[in-house]
Amino acid sequence: MADSPHARGGLLGRPGALPPAGIESDIERNSSPSVDSTRVTYLGHATVLIESGGESILTDPVFSNRIAHVFTKRTRPSEFRPEALHGVAGVLISHAHHDHLDYPSLKRIQPPPRVVVPWGVSVPMGWRGFRDIRVTRAWETTRIGRWNVVAVPSRHFGGRLPLLWTSGHLGYVLTGPSCIYFAGDTGLDETLFRELGRRFVIDLAILPIAGAVFPWFRPNHMNSEDALLAFDWLGARQMLPMHFGTFPASLEPSDAPLQHLNDGARRRGVSGQVTALPEGGSLTLPPGVPGSVSRVPA
Repeated sequence: MADSPHARGGLLGRPGALPPAGIESDIERNSSPSVDSTRVTYLGHATVLIESGGESILTDPVFSNRIAHVFTKRTRPSEFRPEALHGVAGVLISHAHHDHLDYPSLKRIQPPPRVVVPWGVSVPMGWRGFRDIRVTRAWETTRIGRWNVVAVPSRHFGGRLPLLWTSGHLGYVLTGPSCIYFAGDTGLDETLFRELGRRFVIDLAILPIAGAVFPWFRPNHMNSEDALLAFDWLGARQMLPMHFGTFPASLEPSDAPLQHLNDGARRRGVSGQVTALPEGGSLTLPPGVPGSVSRVPA
């Protein structure tokens, strides 16, 4: 794997001392991070905006108020306006489930960016008018702007109701100005996470913390304690939790996953490395220094 600049500092900001959701003001003034730093903005569920050098990448963009018009309703409407975004270099789709692949949300991003997807997703996207689609599989690399995007395995299942298991599922590691792991939807997998930690020096791990409340969900989803284990095995410097609160998917209170995460982080002594953002909140990865993004050859 080629060498690339790699951020080696910590994150700016403290857990519990976070700005309120305020996406619109940032977009209105067209603010952007400095050329060499990276800003990561949490937009709810598994949607994250990664900005660096005037370019941006979105993960699993879902801005609709209800999943697929008929499923779970968003706890509060998204204030984010993708129409105001400029310089979107690409979109990463982890899998085709309705809460991760939302066609109306994708169509709001103009001009249409390149969309990176697992196998089995490109054909239905083509039917809906999307043209710049890159199909990738585990351990393949796609160049998007300043970033090398490495598709990595996940422990989940693909497809889309009513046709489950008919397409793939992935996470992504972005290397470039910094090294960011976006897990997508995944269950706990020690072998996978240790392998990712062996291959990459990860500055920020973006990990799901809800969806594993019921025993039959656990093989394919992580809860807060699982995410902390994954964080340890990855050897990442910082963790950003996702996949909680936006679209309630279980009987537990919507604030329970984050509370469990905070409690677990305190017990493990890693509270300073775990930054939970409100929807619309951002953190900044400072400029990196030259160095290899990979511990070993891929």
